[in-house]
Amino acid sequence: MTDIDPIFVSVKEAARMLGLSPWAIYQKLDQQVIESRYDGRKRLVVVASLREYAANLPATAPKAEAS
Repeated sequence: MTDIDPIFVSVKEAARMLGLSPWAIYQKLDQQVIESRYDGRKRLVVVASLREYAANLPATAPKAEAS
C-alpha cells in the first residue's frame, strides 16, 4: 500500500505542522492567509495552503528600525 498525502488536516494538526499554536492557525484562517473548508461543523485546513504559506515566509528576519 502507498502513502497518500492528505488534502486536509485538522486545525490542531496544521498547528503542529507549522510549529504554531492552534490559536495562531485560527488567526491566519480569519485573515485568509491559509484556506479551510468545512465538513459539517468540522473545519479542515487545506494542506496546499499551508505549504504555500510556508514557502512564502521570508528567509531572513526583518531589520530593526533605527530611532
